Amino acid sequence: MVHWRQDSIPVILRRASKITDSASLQKQLPKLKATGVLLAGGKSSRMGKNKAFLELEGQPLAERSVQVLKEVFSEVLISSNTPELYTDFNVPVIQDRIPDRGPLEGLCQGLAAASFATVFFVACDMPFLQKELIRFQFSWTPRYDIVVPRLRTGLHPLHAFYNRRCLPHIKDNLEAGRLKIVDLYSVCSVGYVDDSDLAGFSDLEDVFCNVNTPEDWSGIFKR
Repeated sequence: MVHWRQDSIPVILRRASKITDSASLQKQLPKLKATGVLLAGGKSSRMGKNKAFLELEGQPLAERSVQVLKEVFSEVLISSNTPELYTDFNVPVIQDRIPDRGPLEGLCQGLAAASFATVFFVACDMPFLQKELIRFQFSWTPRYDIVVPRLRTGLHPLHAFYNRRCLPHIKDNLEAGRLKIVDLYSVCSVGYVDDSDLAGFSDLEDVFCNVNTPEDWSGIFKR
């Protein structure tokens, strides 16, 4: 049986403390002139309950992520079709214009609503975001329309920066029914951040893990 609330497991506390070791330094850094968008519009059908509100160390995943985004970005938005769930987050919530078009629709509405041309999109089911790594990815954005991690574990299009220049291509793909985010990459300039580029960062397996199933969720407590 999966226990949804596991607030006091030491291994999680150790991992979280490693990721937040430089929290005081991060607070001294200026916020990036960019927008951070938390994508929380998924149906969580494989999990069986809303992933955004799974609790880790007594805090919902969505709240943990928003806290990180607020420390990094000058503007933070949440993409969700259930805005009533996020009224206590004190963050604007944007909704899909047309439902059931997946995260590509979230990218479309997020880029349209953002105050900044450079926008970081991240899934709500990634428990261990690392502020330093996000800032490193941002440093690539002047050269590319998209900056996305491409690790040995795979591509991570929902831990990536997208420039507003992508918006016309996103709209074209949505209208054509091409809903995979990666289909966008052939018509935009893409900076792939590889393992070698991230050699100075630790805990990459944790940072880029996401939880789609109860097994995934229980597995993060066994690492």
